[in-house]
Amino acid sequence: MTTLRNSDKSSIRWMNPVAGLLTGMVLALAQAGCGGPAEQDNEGLAHTEQALRGDFSKSCREINLPDYHYLAASCADNNGKLIYSQIDLNEYLVNSNGDIWWGLGGQFYKTCDFVAFGRTQSEVVYRCKKEDGSYKETRKELDERIANVNGVLTYRP
Repeated sequence: MTTLRNSDKSSIRWMNPVAGLLTGMVLALAQAGCGGPAEQDNEGLAHTEQALRGDFSKSCREINLPDYHYLAASCADNNGKLIYSQIDLNEYLVNSNGDIWWGLGGQFYKTCDFVAFGRTQSEVVYRCKKEDGSYKETRKELDERIANVNGVLTYRP
């Protein structure tokens, strides 16, 4: 058996990115109030899946859009207490020829105007400028990537 010096141990972390990724995922789930023993009940598993997928609207109330690009809501933390939270969608949405797509630093709101909420409380409708100068109405389901993590609205890449 080989004994490792402290300097050797730090290089092992660098050489094993998969272990680092898995550790990061476990820490993210722990921060979201998820995880726990292997015999976790179905409700706990559903919470873990919800945190990975988004679905903020399932645990948030009073959803609105101040300034039409901030998403704001009162979201339940791990203890069920409602906490006011907001996230700037302008940092996560991109206007691509009149269609809204997820993308970091998107600045979509420079070329899109809010129209209304869509069929659900997490669907938004915008009118976005196309490359030819005309406008197109487009929809985006925010539950795809926006999650409630212990009362905080959070973008999930």
